[in-house]
Amino acid sequence: MLKVVDLSKVYNGNVVLRGVNLTVEGFVGIYGPNGSGKSTLLKIIAGIEKPSCGRVIFEGEEITGIRAEEVARMGISMVFQIPRPFKNLSVVENIAAAFLIRKNYSEALKLAYKMCGFLGVENLAEEKAAKLSQGELRLLEIGRALATEPKLLLLDEPFSGLDVENTKRVAKILRDVKKKGVDAIVTAHRMKLLREIVDRCYEMRGGRIAED
Repeated sequence: MLKVVDLSKVYNGNVVLRGVNLTVEGFVGIYGPNGSGKSTLLKIIAGIEKPSCGRVIFEGEEITGIRAEEVARMGISMVFQIPRPFKNLSVVENIAAAFLIRKNYSEALKLAYKMCGFLGVENLAEEKAAKLSQGELRLLEIGRALATEPKLLLLDEPFSGLDVENTKRVAKILRDVKKKGVDAIVTAHRMKLLREIVDRCYEMRGGRIAED
């Protein structure tokens, strides 16, 4: 579904990605330390940043350098490491806002409540996003991304900063998403967090990637 070909990125003379090649079908995990290039790779795929050279091909069509809004319309959705909800809206309103891309308001709200059930946060549906814990915010971000009905989900460090209980909750949700046939790239610091979720796992260090 997705191919990254000879992708490189240079920031102010610093090489962040070095000739990265990657094929994504199913759930793919990428692990490595901070600064290894994981987030930059996801942002380039999502259209948030442009590569210095190389290509990104999605469903047979080159999308290198296309604006993020257009990439999202094509079916690629990103979950950022730092949640970005509408803080003054409730959980269900945040999710409904994402559904509004393709649904009318009544249907979007109905689907948003259903998504709350899928995420296991029914009890928080009317809670303002500003009052949520870190783990709850992470679940909300995943729900908002899923509400766009993506073909490919990009998850940047979805386990970062979570306690054991919330790590297990997020892992279960991702396994359920996988069963629905959505493809994904999931990044993490450690391989252990990815092994029970992904089909293939790659290590990234110094901007290079290799299959584990």
